[in-house]
Amino acid sequence: MHYISNAYGYTVYYSVGATAKEFNASTLASETPYATFNKTAYVSTAAAVTAVNHHAQETGLPVIDLGSGVQGTIDRGAGQAYLTWQAGRWSVTVHASPVMGQDPVAMSKQLVALFNQYSLPIPSQVGAANFDVTDNGLNQTITWQEGAILYKVSARSAETAIKMASSMSR
Repeated sequence: MHYISNAYGYTVYYSVGATAKEFNASTLASETPYATFNKTAYVSTAAAVTAVNHHAQETGLPVIDLGSGVQGTIDRGAGQAYLTWQAGRWSVTVHASPVMGQDPVAMSKQLVALFNQYSLPIPSQVGAANFDVTDNGLNQTITWQEGAILYKVSARSAETAIKMASSMSR
């Protein structure tokens, strides 16, 4: 692990290697992280809430049963598909590209099962879990706010992001 910080917060980078290294070793900065944790302070609660990529569930879209009593809506168009559902103060969105042969339903059902095992932190007002069917880069993100503070976990896999965010629950 290594971290960087500034007056507004910090980012912790997690990487995997064959041999252990000291915390914040200079060589870690050049490694590709498998996950990050970020804390950012905003000037107000309203600013932090605005920074969360929260998606309200739209009406009038096809409804998909995801199991465990969870229903999501799917929005398809322009070669993209977004499956979204609400869980308390959280919005959960899974993105897929049907033109690439991707479908968000299977991953969404897997995520519902993971959320039945792992509880996310309770945000003051809103949280957003945004996932992509493709595990490229740190594109599996979970973001929540507590007052004027924004927390964000980014990972290469949805399961890693969920487990990390869950470990930060109170």
